[in-house]
Amino acid sequence: MQYRFIALDLGDDVDIKRLMQEKSSHIEYIRWEEPFKFKYAQGTVYVYSFGAVVGLNVPSNQFNSLVSELDEYVIGNVKHTATEILEVLVNKDTKDREIEISEDRVYVSRIDEGVLSTVAFVLAQSVSLHRIEQKTDLLIDEIEKFLSEKGKVAKGRKALGLAMKILKTRHEILSDVMILDKPDIAWENELYDQLYQKLARYYELSRRYKNVTTKLDHAFEVASVLLEIHSESKANFLEWMIILLFVLEIVVMLIEKLF
Repeated sequence: MQYRFIALDLGDDVDIKRLMQEKSSHIEYIRWEEPFKFKYAQGTVYVYSFGAVVGLNVPSNQFNSLVSELDEYVIGNVKHTATEILEVLVNKDTKDREIEISEDRVYVSRIDEGVLSTVAFVLAQSVSLHRIEQKTDLLIDEIEKFLSEKGKVAKGRKALGLAMKILKTRHEILSDVMILDKPDIAWENELYDQLYQKLARYYELSRRYKNVTTKLDHAFEVASVLLEIHSESKANFLEWMIILLFVLEIVVMLIEKLF
């Protein structure tokens, strides 16, 4: 049997609790990496709190209709920035626990719920990481634009505003990057672990993560410089105020003596 996955980035976060309340009569606690899973059309849907949805054997037109419904549960901005498609097939010629991946197809020796859950999770990670990459690139572009504008860096207040935005965005992105942790299911089973590791390499999760952190480190250095500029600007302003007050005091004394 063939299993076809399609994954999409919904947005920053999904209100899983509200979604469960409205889509299911049974509400239970789930960990951050666990999806809210439910039947839809002829297939299964996995919705993750970190802003991703994965459909298994859900026809494309019906998946698009579902996405429109799920947009209402997105906390923050609706994105739809990335899509991943992957087919999972059983290869009876492979040895137990042997896994092959090529051209958006993964071949495994057997398929069970653990295999399907692992595949869905990696796809959710990949599309969510794409959102993080875009958010990081937009931040870097804003920094470069700010620095290229003549004379703008010298304006302490604007420098402070950008520095605060950099630090806030950096914190949000680093919080999102927690989604790249390996799921608990991969620690509990050798097959699931190997499948997760191979899929993570196939989608280059580690390399893409390092690129994001490198850019964030650069952004943090820029923020530090901008904060220094703001501090110096503020200090210079206070110094000039003191000098001005001192001059005014001298002028007043002279006026009193002369008149």
